[in-house]
Amino acid sequence: MTIDDQIWIGQNGEKYGPYPEATVRQWLAEGKFAADALVWREGMPDWVPLSGMFSATAGGQQQPPPPPGFRSSGHTYTADSFSAQRYAPTNHSDVERAELPMPPSLHWGLVLLFTMISFGIFGIIWPFIQASWVRKIDSGSKATLLLALAFIACAVGEVFYFSGIKSLATGGSGLTGLGGLLMLSYWILYLVAYFSMAGSMRRNLIPIGLPVEIGGITLFFFNMYYLQGQLSWIAHWKNTGRTEPKASKGVLWILLVLPLFMISILAAIAIPAYQNYIIRTQVSEGLTLAEGTKTAFTEYYTNRHAVPPDNTAAGLDPSTSITGRYVSSVDVSGGKITVAFDTAGANVTIRDKVLVLTPTLNAGQITWSCNTETTVPDKDLPIACRQ
Repeated sequence: MTIDDQIWIGQNGEKYGPYPEATVRQWLAEGKFAADALVWREGMPDWVPLSGMFSATAGGQQQPPPPPGFRSSGHTYTADSFSAQRYAPTNHSDVERAELPMPPSLHWGLVLLFTMISFGIFGIIWPFIQASWVRKIDSGSKATLLLALAFIACAVGEVFYFSGIKSLATGGSGLTGLGGLLMLSYWILYLVAYFSMAGSMRRNLIPIGLPVEIGGITLFFFNMYYLQGQLSWIAHWKNTGRTEPKASKGVLWILLVLPLFMISILAAIAIPAYQNYIIRTQVSEGLTLAEGTKTAFTEYYTNRHAVPPDNTAAGLDPSTSITGRYVSSVDVSGGKITVAFDTAGANVTIRDKVLVLTPTLNAGQITWSCNTETTVPDKDLPIACRQ
């Protein structure tokens, strides 16, 4: 590489370099220079606009001398004003890093935590902080206005909605529907605000060499937290110049999937327990219907010292007339009471099953137990009936 290949850049009142000509050509093609950028290299009498950067060449010295002073933005800079080798950035992105406003760098996990412990108040304030920074890099951003309209719509919508709920008790009200419409408007405006911020970041950060990648689906579901992850990543780039590691996205989906996974586990435990509860409730209906039959059975036995042969003898309605939602009949015969569960409403576990109650005389009193003819599963029987 020859001395002629070394080029100095003057931009925004600072001098940078020297850089290889090939590198400068690449940056020029990428549009990374300001409109007023100046250049100088060995053999040129003074700084010239970027358009004339390759118009002068010279050589012969082994080390290029310091570039001459130049005037930019109303200020004159001389070679003695600073040491280029010591203070000049190593690449063009250092200029943009220095000029980029520091974004709010609070970790998204802390944003979530503070939102939870403040009962949502922090989650109302933080979007405006994010929008304020976006406005610094894009003066045309409307995100702050959209957020303000969103939260106003939410507040007014809640007032209308709950006022409408109260009015329904006294004849109805259209406020409920209006409130619901306003709260829907809140979500639309809120999402538009975040997609607007993402668009501003792409338009203003990618051209300075910061490859912002904001996924639309993730932004839709996690908006404030996902964008905050991007802002923390940008803050890391501004402080270090490094774009690795990338802004977190997968961990947000883990936070979404994890509760679903936990809910699935709880459901796997709770659903069978609930099913068992439902079945025992249905069996209990049979025991409740059998109470009147047991009373008639006992009276017959007390008066005649014998068991009733059937429902009619015990003074009961026919067996198929003693029914319930889950019980199809309560039959007295053979010295016992048989409760049948064969209705369509009964759970399939006990459908077509029977609960057989057998009397036992004990000191003039009759006690009842479930005999071996019972076909209802033991786990679904009342505790007193389990074998």
